[in-house]
Amino acid sequence: MDSGYLYAFGAFLFIGSYLMPVRFATAKGLQFFPFMGLGMAVVLLFRFSSLAALWAHPLWFWGSVLAGVLWAAGQTLANITLEQVSLAKGSVLFNVNTFINIAFGLLVFHEASGLRAYLFLLGGGILLFLGAWWVARISPASSQRENLKKGILYGLLAGLFWGVYFSPTKAVQVWDPQPTLSSLDVLSGMILGGTVPALALFAFCPKGLWTTRNIAAGMGTTVLWASGTAFFLMANQALGISRAIPIVNASGLVYAFWSLFVFKEFPLSAWPKVVSGTLIVVIGVILMALSN
Repeated sequence: MDSGYLYAFGAFLFIGSYLMPVRFATAKGLQFFPFMGLGMAVVLLFRFSSLAALWAHPLWFWGSVLAGVLWAAGQTLANITLEQVSLAKGSVLFNVNTFINIAFGLLVFHEASGLRAYLFLLGGGILLFLGAWWVARISPASSQRENLKKGILYGLLAGLFWGVYFSPTKAVQVWDPQPTLSSLDVLSGMILGGTVPALALFAFCPKGLWTTRNIAAGMGTTVLWASGTAFFLMANQALGISRAIPIVNASGLVYAFWSLFVFKEFPLSAWPKVVSGTLIVVIGVILMALSN
């Protein structure tokens, strides 16, 4: 198997879990993101040499930082989304970025050629969306309250930012190849770009939220996100964003697992729909893998 698909699977698992600690925090929405910023600041303490390597190549440095800022905008909106809807439904809404990334990969970076590749990517993307949409239609458990209209608005906006945030890093790799720089160097720049706006949001965070629970949740979220993003960047380099993003975005299945078994966000009667949605998404991922 191509190592790119193994990296994408690692990203699938970690990114499919990194929003899970949000459910354990008492800080919600805008108030939770600063605690992620604390985790990112700690990670940066160990990445100074990597940042120095990026700084020597300004196009890579600022491209990575811009990617981090765009990710931060999407993450803030995602946190707000999860105040309104379940993890499974939120991940479905975020998946709008799949189609944006496929468009960038095909139209801007020419990552596929030939009618067969386009048909497999398009067919796989459609199945991913249909499986995710099927899960989104499931009614929540009676103990869960949802504001679906707000969740849809913020979730789609998050997906929009997440649909473009990897483009700056992909662009610099194409326009200014630097074999001495790695995906982990790019991740360092992205973390820097996300840390600054995250810490700035502490201005909106009441002192009463400074608890061990929130700090631990923020740290855990950051570690899972950084690990998943590192895998994704390596998958992106090997497969291109038009293939890597859709596979990683199938991580909504992992969120469905958390929703079902941990947070009980769906009633038992809804489990067959979750399973059927899962199978549709898996078929979509297989089609995209076969587009090579």
